[in-house]
Amino acid sequence: MAPAPFSQPERLVISRVVGVRLTAADPVRRAGARQTDKLVVRKMQNAKSVCITVLFVLLLAAIHLGAQTRVTPVQPAAAGPLPAVSQPEPATGQNAAPAAAPSTYLLGPDDQIMIQGLEMEEIVNKPYRIDPEGYISVPMLGRIKAGGMTVGDFETELNRTASKYVRNPQLVVNVAEFHSQPISVVGAVNQPGAQQLQGKKTLMQVISMVGGFRTDAGNRLTIARELQWGIIPLPNATTDPSGKYSVAEISITELLQGRHPQLNILIMPNDVITVHVAETVYVVGDVHKPGGFVLGEHKNITVLQAVAMAEGIYGTSDSKHSRIIHHAEDESLRSETPVNVKMILAGKAEDLPLNGGDILFVPGSLSKKAGVRTVEAVIQTATGMAVWGRF
Repeated sequence: MAPAPFSQPERLVISRVVGVRLTAADPVRRAGARQTDKLVVRKMQNAKSVCITVLFVLLLAAIHLGAQTRVTPVQPAAAGPLPAVSQPEPATGQNAAPAAAPSTYLLGPDDQIMIQGLEMEEIVNKPYRIDPEGYISVPMLGRIKAGGMTVGDFETELNRTASKYVRNPQLVVNVAEFHSQPISVVGAVNQPGAQQLQGKKTLMQVISMVGGFRTDAGNRLTIARELQWGIIPLPNATTDPSGKYSVAEISITELLQGRHPQLNILIMPNDVITVHVAETVYVVGDVHKPGGFVLGEHKNITVLQAVAMAEGIYGTSDSKHSRIIHHAEDESLRSETPVNVKMILAGKAEDLPLNGGDILFVPGSLSKKAGVRTVEAVIQTATGMAVWGRF
């Protein structure tokens, strides 16, 4: 019995495995084989496209899933100590925001402080005023020393005391009102009055706090300090007759020039700074612009400068016999110094100084004035005769 012939798919498989292509005896079989090959290739291409599409969709899904898992909520931190310095919540309603005290500010009597924190509701968010002995009374904690301590040192002491009742307290202290370090600045400044030091301040910093010197400020200022704060560290410091204050005088010109940094001393609580008004010199007599001239920051001016301020002398003046009138602190006493202004103007005599309150008197010459008047009369008469002579 003859074996059954191979079908067309079997012939294709056998030809690919063995490597020998079975040929069909007739053209119909040959055409069918080619058509089958094309069909298989088309199916493989379709399968490849489907696989690529599936892989692309899976890739997009993986990217989306990775993005969602990457953004995870932050887990709350375990309970632990808060930072040493925390910012208090903004005050609302009637609670005023406490002021930030400088790190060098020393708490003192009559200062008002505010204690803030997350625990111990009995004592936080309440004002406490330091008593004259330097203590504050805190509920449950009792009297605590605050005077003479910085805000940071007092915070440490307060938390140490509170740790007896609360585990790891985190209390924060702010100064609500400054009252313990007043100073007074009076005289020729733009904003005279009482100020609060609020820490360590130098003399120039205090002058800046009051708006600087006025235009009529003189050349000197005086500082008076209670002896409990020590003697003023300046060579000219003296003790007043009462024995309670140290007093020193400072040249404003030298202070502003900065050539002597030691003049810019630290100011202590209860210091009184007096900026003296500038003194005046006067020029009177046979000058174009008599009057008083403010010395300003200058300690004195010269005769030549005073004459220049007075816009010069008249030609009829007797400048050789000028004189300077000096007034002592006792107004009933005065002295005079003769001065030859003419020789000073010519550069042949010493240019003398004029201090505050001095008067430069430049007299007029009677003979010169009489001669000028005679010449003026002659000129007027000659002019009149010339005019009437034409008629």
